[in-house]
Parts: sequence; C-alpha cells; structure tokens
Amino acid sequence: MAGSKPHIILVGGDGHPSGVPRHITDLARILQDMARITVISEPDQGGFGELERLGIRHISVPGLSSSMHPLQLRQGWRTLKILLASEPADIVWLHARLPVILGRHALANGVWQPPDSTRIAVTYHGLPFGQGHKPWAAKASQWLEKRLLSRCPSLDLVFLTEAHADSMARMIGPAMAKHGTHVLGNTSHLGPLPEDVGRPEGRHIVMTARCGWQKNYESALRLFRALPKDVTLSLSGRGTDSPRFRAHAMRLAGDAAPRLRCLGSLPDVRHLLACADGYMLTSRYEGQPIGVLEACEAGLPIILSGFEGSDALLQDHPMGLRLTQSDVDRDAAGVDALLTRYLSDRAEYEKDIRAHWTNRWSPAMFKNDVRSLVAKWLLQAPHPENRVRAMSSHPGSA
Repeated sequence: MAGSKPHIILVGGDGHPSGVPRHITDLARILQDMARITVISEPDQGGFGELERLGIRHISVPGLSSSMHPLQLRQGWRTLKILLASEPADIVWLHARLPVILGRHALANGVWQPPDSTRIAVTYHGLPFGQGHKPWAAKASQWLEKRLLSRCPSLDLVFLTEAHADSMARMIGPAMAKHGTHVLGNTSHLGPLPEDVGRPEGRHIVMTARCGWQKNYESALRLFRALPKDVTLSLSGRGTDSPRFRAHAMRLAGDAAPRLRCLGSLPDVRHLLACADGYMLTSRYEGQPIGVLEACEAGLPIILSGFEGSDALLQDHPMGLRLTQSDVDRDAAGVDALLTRYLSDRAEYEKDIRAHWTNRWSPAMFKNDVRSLVAKWLLQAPHPENRVRAMSSHPGSA
C-alpha cells in the first residue's frame, strides 16, 4: 500500500494458550516495526495476552475455534467475512484450522474478493490428514484440501517442517502447482530458568500438552506404569487437572498413580522444566511442537512418539529417544537408560542440548527467517509467476 506502512492481518482461532497463539504472537512482535499488525482471533483466554502489552491491535471474534456448534460457526464465518472485506491489507495470513478453511472457502466462492495487491498466506500448524489421524477424518480433510487449493487463487502455503511440505505435495498432487510453498518453523524463548524450585524425589519426567485424542496420554500412562518406581510423571496442559481426566489418568497409571501429578495449565512452565529430568510427548500427530523446543532450550532429554516430524526433532539431538509404542517393556528400558545417562553428567548434557537448540530453534534464527520471508512477500507482486519455493535455511526445518 503505497505511501503508508504495510498492513499485515494475522488470523488465528482459539484464544487459550497453545502453539498457534504463541506462533502468531511471535510473528506480531517480530513484524511490528515492519508493518501495522492486526490480529483477529477468538477472545483472549491467555494465549494472546502479550498483544496488549506490545500495543498490537487485536480484534476478538467468537466462533473462530474449531467447534461442532453450527450457530457458533456461523457467527464466526459471518464476522470474519465482514472484517476481511473491510480491512485493506498487504498480507492476510491465516492460521489455525478453522480460519484456514473459512478464509479459503470465502476466496473460492467469491465471497471475499481482496485486491490483486493483497497477498494471502496460509500456515498449516500440522497437516489435517495423514499419519496419526483418524482414517475417516483424514480422508475428508484431504478431499477438502484438494478442492479448496484447486479453486482458490494463488496462495502462499507455509509449513512448519519440510516433511509436512513434502507430504502435502505428495498427497494433494496437481492442486499444489499454482501455489507458493515455504517452510517456517517454530521457536521458543523461555529465557533463564529459576534455580530454587522444589523437585520431586527420584527422577522426574514432564509432559506439556492439552487433553485430547491427539496427545495420546493413554500411551504415556501405559509406559509410565512400566517405569521404575523412582520416576514421577507430571502432566501439564489445558484440561489435565479436570476431575474427569484425573480419574481416568489415575486408573491408567495403576500402581504408579501416587507418582502421577495432574497440574492443569500453568502460567509459566519454566518452574516445571527447571525441576525435570526429561520431557515426553506421545502425540499421534503434531506440527512442530513448541513444548519440545522449550525442553531443548531447558537442556532436557526428549522422549517422543513416532509422529510425522519427530525424526527431524531427534536428528543429531544429544539425548533423544523415539518410542516404539508397541513394546512397553522395551520403551521403559530405553527411558530408564536415557535418564540414567543424562543424570550421570547432567551439566555437560544440558550444555550440549542447549547448544543443539541454539543452532536450530533460537529466537534469533526464527526472527531472521520471519523477516526475510515477509520482506520477500512485500517486495514481490502476489501473482503465480512470482511465486517461488523458498525453503527456509533453518536447520530445524530439515
């Protein structure tokens, strides 16, 4: 937009603390000196609290989080259409599953007709189909993606990992041809950890993930039951302190239940990570989980299931373990050995793990990647002939 500071609209979904609000807030912070930033999302429930402190405009729209309530979806759909039509922007960048669908549906059906000068970007915070998804849902999502990408004008498609970009190209096929493809991973920025924290007795594994089928806490609890009796497991994330989840988790933990802690959503995970000896994530599918990056920043070993993208997280990691999730005894022996090795020289391993994080997922690297990508978008006209596959040089994307 000639003669004025560029305007970038970032569209998110749910307002609770999670990876997508964190990613959007990081983008807003990094880009606010390059452009006027507007964030559109559900009302803040702790996920977008930093925007007000940064002085970034935030428009709350109920109905943008994934929901099975038709009236809520309709409200979000109608309000989002009105806002996108009334807010001229150089870049509209869609995040979160529902806004990604609604925005492209509006484009494909001509309900939203942005000026030719407006660049439309879409970030996939994990693929909506493929490994780990329920077969019927994956098939429906794949059909929807093909349809939307075939009918939409040229878009900039952003993936958190190169593996996801390649999977999308393979599974969607020719419908991808007219769109630009980019890889922009996540980052973490815990900063220094507190030193005076109460540590559970023995060895301590933590998980930071909300409740839900995706996170597969059942697998983690089956494994926990087979671990040595000196291991404590702490679960932190939205819903993990609910009576229903707690009762279910305690049943699955069996005799290990007295060593299980269900903590709920924490305002600051640094205290939890500071008293941990290892980090575990047993998800069925993921994007690029910020919790794992935070664990690396904290200098902790990581214990991961085989979700798509876990290989990249474990590649060259000084203290990483991939679970089989089919042989509980073997997995338990592997976790036991990993923790024992880590604690034999914790200071040295912490140093190596943090160096690994610095080389792949540091805020400085993320900032450079974001600014380089957006600078290209602002300089290039948003037409197919100007779209290029611009993979990030970020090692964590490989």
